[in-house]
Amino acid sequence: MIETETSHPDFNHDPDGIQAAVKFRFPKDAEQILPLFDWELVSLFLSFLKDKNQAGGFFSKRDTNEILDRHVLESIFHLYKIHSILGSFNKMKVGDAGTGPGVPGFFFRCLVEKERPKLVLLDSQRRKLSHTENFVKENKISGVEFLFARAEDWKTDWNLGVSRGFVPYPWSAEVLSRCIIKNGYYVPFIGKDEFDAKLEKKILNDSGFEVEKTVFLPELDFLGMRHIKFLKKVGSARQGIPRAWKLLEKESKEFYGKDSIHK
Repeated sequence: MIETETSHPDFNHDPDGIQAAVKFRFPKDAEQILPLFDWELVSLFLSFLKDKNQAGGFFSKRDTNEILDRHVLESIFHLYKIHSILGSFNKMKVGDAGTGPGVPGFFFRCLVEKERPKLVLLDSQRRKLSHTENFVKENKISGVEFLFARAEDWKTDWNLGVSRGFVPYPWSAEVLSRCIIKNGYYVPFIGKDEFDAKLEKKILNDSGFEVEKTVFLPELDFLGMRHIKFLKKVGSARQGIPRAWKLLEKESKEFYGKDSIHK
C-alpha cells in the first residue's frame, strides 16, 4: 500500500492544538468526536509517545514527525467509528492485542469517564509497553491493566478486542479466538481489503467468528486505505485453534506477507 502525503498546517500538541487537528482532518465528524475524549490526557499521552519514541523504538523513522496524524488521529477516528456502531464502551472489557506502546488501546482510556471501558493492553514483549506501564504509574492513571503474554496462549473475557500492529488478518482472529467472549466483537484495524474470501471464511468459522459489518474509512485516505471489520463471536473455536504461532506465521507470510498498516 502506498501511503499518501500527510501535509497539513502545524498543530500544537496541547489539547487545543489536537482538537484543531481533529477539526481539520475530520470536519464532518468533529462535533461528534470532540465530546468523547479527555483531550488533556490525549495531549499527555502524545507528549509521552514523542519523548520516549527513540528509547522505546515505538515508531519507524518515517513516522517520527507524523505521530499526531499516523497514530493519534488515526486511533481516535477508529475508536469514534467503533463507538458509533457498538455504542458506549462503559460496560465493556476491552483488550488491545499487540499494542506496542499502547496504540490504539490507550485511547480507550482517553475517553471521557462515562464512555470508558475496563482496558487491557496485551503484548508479548516488554520493550515498548513497559514504558507505557511506567507512564501510567507515574501519572497515577487508573483503569489500565498490562499483560505481557502471547495472545494465542491466553484465554480471557474481553467484550471487545482490537488490534493494529499485530498478526495479519484473518490469522489475527484465530490468535484471539479464546480472548473474546460469546457475542463479543473483534475489530481489527486493516489497510486494503485484499483477502482471499474462502480462506478468510474458513479461518473465521474455525475460530468462532462471523463478519457482521465491514466499514471503510475514507476519512483516513490521507494515510492510505483504511477499513475495519466487526467480527462477532458466535461460537467456540474448533479444537486445536489457535494453532502454533510458527504455523500461523508461515501461512500468513505465504499469502500476504506483512500488511503495511502494521509498519
